[in-house]
Amino acid sequence: MHTKTWGGALVLGLALTTAIGPAATADADSPAAVVAALNAVAKPLASTSPQGGLRDLDAFGAMVAGAKVVGVGEATHSTAEFYTLNHRLFRYLVTEKGFTTFARELSWSTGVRLNDYVLHAKGDPRQILHDEVTGPYALFNNREFLGLITWMRSYNTTHQAKVQFMGADLLYPGDVLFDKVLGYVAEHHPDLTPEFTKLYEGLRPTTPNAGQYMGIALSQPLETRKDNARRATEALKLLQQQKPGGDDYQWAVQHARALSQTFTDFAFDQATAEGRRQAQEYRDTTLADNVVWWNKTTGHKIQMSGLNAHISYTPIDTMFVPAPMGGVLRERLGNRFVTVGTSFDQGGYNFTLDKGECPAGSTPAERPLTCKGSVTAADSDYNEYVLDQVRYRDFILDTRAAPQAARTWLAEPRPTRLIGGGFWSPDQATKAALGQSFDILIHLHKVKAAALLP
Repeated sequence: MHTKTWGGALVLGLALTTAIGPAATADADSPAAVVAALNAVAKPLASTSPQGGLRDLDAFGAMVAGAKVVGVGEATHSTAEFYTLNHRLFRYLVTEKGFTTFARELSWSTGVRLNDYVLHAKGDPRQILHDEVTGPYALFNNREFLGLITWMRSYNTTHQAKVQFMGADLLYPGDVLFDKVLGYVAEHHPDLTPEFTKLYEGLRPTTPNAGQYMGIALSQPLETRKDNARRATEALKLLQQQKPGGDDYQWAVQHARALSQTFTDFAFDQATAEGRRQAQEYRDTTLADNVVWWNKTTGHKIQMSGLNAHISYTPIDTMFVPAPMGGVLRERLGNRFVTVGTSFDQGGYNFTLDKGECPAGSTPAERPLTCKGSVTAADSDYNEYVLDQVRYRDFILDTRAAPQAARTWLAEPRPTRLIGGGFWSPDQATKAALGQSFDILIHLHKVKAAALLP
């Protein structure tokens, strides 16, 4: 049982339902009524560890129902439990719901390389993470995420129905994409090879480190970036004009599309607030486009992982306007898409620095220019504060099935934690109406920073 005060009233999470009975017996707007209503529908989460039994997730399976794509958010980009929880949920969806693809907020090229490892043991996952999971993705390069990748490979060695990995994002145009497009052209349309080679001239990464390449690409003059986008898009259109073939053709076009997406994103004027907003809107739409393409092309059911702000139906960050990926997926897929948000009351996360030393209140992490931050129990005006009054330490909640008192509370925007790659302080809190943003909510009481790989 957790004991806190909320607006001056003492709240006893475990005792509420027995002390006051159903939510209707209390003032519908009172703290007690809200927590009692949440207690009525919350289901206990036994563990965030991917090891061991999964029977406590049957309630989660009922909430997912017949969805074909499930988006699972993370309240921070570098907290251990959000990675292991994603892993555990995927194991359940694979074994109980027939899901076969794990997708992540990572570039398409990274997904291609990781999928080659997952399916064919091609390459070294640590080296792939070292090469491509850098720059804005650097915090994803951690032991917990590697554990998911190695489990997927192990699963495929003993099961006929294979699981696959997908990178849905667009921030890095890895070598493998150029190789695949040009290889397809050389085999099927050799007369077009010179034209494709010319269109892609100078676009290949000039460094094996994705983060360094992104910095170089975005530092180019805006007109150069626009010309790069024009050429990558011309290559896509040229390939689309060729006579459609089999699966090889579809995948070659998608690889070319991914290259066009990256260079189009680079061509926004991100020195301005409007340019950054346009780039973010384009990025979230592209994330959704790629997930829908994979689902329709392969027929696979997909678990999509990313920051809560991407997974949400409605904007919970001023940059995610007018609709984040989750909102676009709901528009495209309807009730075939279900979104899951996560929250936590207290604990740790990693963040990155451009330069300098870790700020007060944080400590150095496992690699240069990274630090470990932590947050204490949420203040009384936060969503997390109220959620932590629920009788279970960790729990799963279907926001669609909550009693009226809880639905009213879930519909109101209030401060919430959203921690991407930087240091977080309370003045950076965003506002979220959890019931408008997520179908399902998973709340954890206490968490720790992910274990970054060197």
